[in-house]
Amino acid sequence: MKTLIRRGFTLVELLVVVAIVAILAGLIFAVFARARESGRSTTCLNNLQQLGKAFLLYLQDYGGYFPSSHDVLAGKGIWVALTPPCTFSLHYPDCTYAPENGVIYPYVRDTMVYICPSDPYGSKVRLSYAMNISLGVDGDVGHESQITDPTTTVLLVENHFVPDDVFHSPGYNGCPVGVPIDATIPCHGDPKRCYSTPILGSVCLSPVSCVHLGNTNVLFVDGRAKSMLRSALTVRMFLLERDHAN
Repeated sequence: MKTLIRRGFTLVELLVVVAIVAILAGLIFAVFARARESGRSTTCLNNLQQLGKAFLLYLQDYGGYFPSSHDVLAGKGIWVALTPPCTFSLHYPDCTYAPENGVIYPYVRDTMVYICPSDPYGSKVRLSYAMNISLGVDGDVGHESQITDPTTTVLLVENHFVPDDVFHSPGYNGCPVGVPIDATIPCHGDPKRCYSTPILGSVCLSPVSCVHLGNTNVLFVDGRAKSMLRSALTVRMFLLERDHAN
């Protein structure tokens, strides 16, 4: 009568099994991570759409004029304010943003709408978006009649705070004077895109956040929110009709 001998796994076989399990776990983790970020991106787009409706209501109530994107002099109708002692730019943790003190807040009274869930500092500084400064700075605010195409003119962009930001405000300058209007806007982490201008000298474009699997979410003046591919934003999309003429 033959005796059956049980043979265990060899070391090589065990290593192969472990490697296969590790590869499968990595693939599953990547799929779940992409699904989670996709959900966050959708929430962010919904936030922008709500803010877009708020801006449209504001325009109706104020004769087609936009609020100020940021304000050196407090009290000029800024869309999102800052807590004291800051009035112009963020110096965290000395101050934070204060959506409830901005002129858009009466139209959307939920401070979480101003925060993108993919923004690691959003809940700390209380803002994830910045307004196109071409639409209004201080008392010089733009009018909707100055916009050539509201479907392609940017109203809000994702502009997340990062710890080494020297200057961070609720306004975003996407069209510095003298920069080619077809120049593309960089993302955080991209190499700097700088241009030589006759008035300002060397000018580097401010980056936007591209945390949604490499994409960035944008709100246009017509109230439509859209996910944009990396480098799909151009300076032209931040200009008003008066700027096109310059």
